[in-house]
Amino acid sequence: MSHERDSLSSTTLSRSALRGCRRVTREQPPLLRNGTSSPFDGEPFDMPMSVSTVDESTDIRILHVDDDPQILELTAELLERTDEQFSIVGETSAVEAINRLQDEEIHCIVSDYDMPHTDGLEFLAIVREQYPDLPFVLYTAKGSEEVASEAISAGVTEYMQKETGTEQYEVLANRIRNAVERYRSQQRFWDALSWYHQLVEQDIAGVFIVQNGEFVYVNEQLADILGYMRSELLGESPLAIASTQADEAVLSELLESIDDQSHTFNRTFTGECADGSEVAVEVHGGSIRYGDDPACIGILWRMADA
Repeated sequence: MSHERDSLSSTTLSRSALRGCRRVTREQPPLLRNGTSSPFDGEPFDMPMSVSTVDESTDIRILHVDDDPQILELTAELLERTDEQFSIVGETSAVEAINRLQDEEIHCIVSDYDMPHTDGLEFLAIVREQYPDLPFVLYTAKGSEEVASEAISAGVTEYMQKETGTEQYEVLANRIRNAVERYRSQQRFWDALSWYHQLVEQDIAGVFIVQNGEFVYVNEQLADILGYMRSELLGESPLAIASTQADEAVLSELLESIDDQSHTFNRTFTGECADGSEVAVEVHGGSIRYGDDPACIGILWRMADA
């Protein structure tokens, strides 16, 4: 370990000492009913793959922070034995943990509370400044209502007291899995909105929202693909653009799955244009909440060989 890290570890870790660390921010653009779109005049680029088809690793890399090396070793062994998807790395100080966060992809932090120089709540506050959504489990033998209340106020994901016996590690593993799953779902959600927002604003592909069996939003590009004015499609059933009964069946399946908020889709069908001609299209999307009610959102474009 370098002299610089030794000297830093010997003092209380402060937020100002870590201002140079990388910050992670996430845009959260809204999709507005009856919003307008502007022409795309930038360089052409490939259509991004829908989030519903992206292969994602199920591995979970956990950073465990505790000043006792024996606890780190035991916890890593038992957690990895409980779930083969877990990979545990341990650090004995908050300083080293921050360095690890900057150098590696971490999916969840498990931290002790009572550590020298920097306690778990101070460490949590520093992490939250840079990684506001990263799952953080405060796992401590020093349990009290005051500590729990402060942890919740500081943005802890889970608070758990250490106990005797190995059963506690199954509980800890379950909380880690649930926290990471929620975190990944949230990331996919905002990534999807970011893509859809870009598609809406730049008219790269057709974008639609269907609610209560009818189009409540279509962008200019979707209307152009089908040869309609946007106003002609709003309020219409998606079934009206199906060319055949088989295409109606594809669209009906999408409409029937709106209430399932975990549903995503990737389908092809033939659409009937306003002039009676046909166009082969591909549509990706999934179920969302639009306003207070279930809906589905999708992107649509002409198939390459059409």
